[in-house]
Amino acid sequence: MAKKVIKKTTVRKPHKGDFQIGNYASCKKWATPELMQKDIDKYFKRCDENTTFYYDTFVVKHTILAPLPYTTEGLCVALDCDRKTLLNYEKQEGYEAYFHTINKAKTKIQLNKIERGHTGESKTAMVIFDLKNNSGYVDKQEIDNPSANKQPLVQNFTVSNTEFGDKVKGFLKDMDEEES
Repeated sequence: MAKKVIKKTTVRKPHKGDFQIGNYASCKKWATPELMQKDIDKYFKRCDENTTFYYDTFVVKHTILAPLPYTTEGLCVALDCDRKTLLNYEKQEGYEAYFHTINKAKTKIQLNKIERGHTGESKTAMVIFDLKNNSGYVDKQEIDNPSANKQPLVQNFTVSNTEFGDKVKGFLKDMDEEES
């Protein structure tokens, strides 16, 4: 007599890379925004706790705290994704649950850049360049024109041909007198 084989079917929990509701075209790297936030926090902690060392005149090694600046590119490397992927998590339909997480991280990066620029830890030109290209800042020059609401300098007036001819003759006569 043959034995019956019974197959067990189990329901597994969603894990990294599963399709998520709302975006059927691609897999998500993080199943929840909380898991993404943990990776983002690791990046900021690594930047804050970065150390370097130097040797003094007695060849003694000294380790000092040297925090790294926060950057969007550094965040992408830490999250193992490219800028387009990060933009998808920030703005694309189907990723709405992640919007706040990414915006909070990007705001923290912007704040760090601005603070480093003010304290002189980063070069001002580099901070300006970075904020324009990664954070949507723009240079806008506003020109205040105080004479915008005043009378124009040249006013229109009407002169007949004879009056104009007389004015020109008088002007030329005055010029001749000044030369002699």
